[in-house]
Amino acid sequence: MRTKLAFLCDDSNQFLVRSMVAELREAGYEVDVYPMGINAYGFIKSEHKIFIVYMDGFSLESEKFLGSIDVAMADKKKERRLYLIGTDEDLKQANLNIDHTLITHSFRRPVDMESVLKELSIINPSYTYDNSLKISEDTSQEQGRKTILIVDDDDIYLRNIEGWFTDEYKVYTAASVTSALSLLKKVSIDLILLDYEMPLLSGLDFLRILRSEPATEKIPIIFLTAKDDKEIILEILKEEPTGYLLKTTAPILLKHNIKNFFDGKELWWKAN
Repeated sequence: MRTKLAFLCDDSNQFLVRSMVAELREAGYEVDVYPMGINAYGFIKSEHKIFIVYMDGFSLESEKFLGSIDVAMADKKKERRLYLIGTDEDLKQANLNIDHTLITHSFRRPVDMESVLKELSIINPSYTYDNSLKISEDTSQEQGRKTILIVDDDDIYLRNIEGWFTDEYKVYTAASVTSALSLLKKVSIDLILLDYEMPLLSGLDFLRILRSEPATEKIPIIFLTAKDDKEIILEILKEEPTGYLLKTTAPILLKHNIKNFFDGKELWWKAN
């Protein structure tokens, strides 16, 4: 039986919130998303065992909500765990409104989902973190090489393209957007090769998430996809990626394009 988890936030449409919720579901949790304005006392009485409160700025509304959580969580009849996510100021204000003994753990934004999932795994030990992520072996020969992250949910294509580039570059692969986001917390990437169509979060979702964060907004992204539909191409180019290449491109031409990119030369087919 999957553990039920409640995720509370001001705006469930934020890309970062959607990404976190998708990764929690991918990890095997049954996640329900609720607005902060919900009646906390009746809500805490629900069947959920885990509560995650994602704070994005502190307001009078969130102060009232956290105060009601403090009252509701004080009932010890049910085993419940409360996790807070926010900036230092958010967490400071939350601790003024909630008895610190009721808070299982606090995470500072920008949050590392690996840390969240590892903390949650203490009460969900059957979960093994990030089995869709692969990092190539870090040998002394790879030091100083350019790094490429390839994001694609097609495992066969992912292995093929990894093989085309490992002789010249340090290659990281991820089979989902959520795995790629976790990896970017750990390593520095010089270029991302990104598929368009993936489950849960698409390549465009991923690009928008990266562009919304100062730490990742300048990472070059080249879409590498089987999609050659004009409307989809225009939708992608509207977001101004570094380039757009088709998966049907011959390996030798694909490698030539990536070399041109790192050499500062023109792509065979670039976004602009």
